[in-house]
Amino acid sequence: MAEKRGRKNAYETKIKPRFDEIREWLINGANNENIAYNLGINMVTFYKYVKEKNEFNELLKNGRIAVVAQLRSALIKKAMGFEYQESKIIERTDPETGEKHQTVETYNKKALPDVAAINLALKNYDSENWSNDPQGDKIKREELELKKQKLEKDEW
Repeated sequence: MAEKRGRKNAYETKIKPRFDEIREWLINGANNENIAYNLGINMVTFYKYVKEKNEFNELLKNGRIAVVAQLRSALIKKAMGFEYQESKIIERTDPETGEKHQTVETYNKKALPDVAAINLALKNYDSENWSNDPQGDKIKREELELKKQKLEKDEW
């Protein structure tokens, strides 16, 4: 097969070499518009690359999966409560010599479980038993079941 000559496409020169940067942007919460702007491409080109370049699409998908895992972990940690250390630098002056001394005091602290985080975690991890509107959920399930039955009757 003949070797391609000429100019490399923008994907090969502008996007592919910056995969590590894109991964960092995703970890820091960048959305598609931010990434396109940082890469210097418009959204039409961005979505063209997402559609045509499987490796680019996978990079975006996997980068977001990592962020979701970190957020899930932080939510659970906040819901359960956690212990942490806090340090404080204390500066004291010796009254006799006038010399300043610094000491570091370290405290063990506990962040109590957060009710909002508990509520959100339970609604996501145990949705059968936790809901803001259990009666509304029951009505929606029944309505969905009736629609399924109607569809089954109307099929040929």
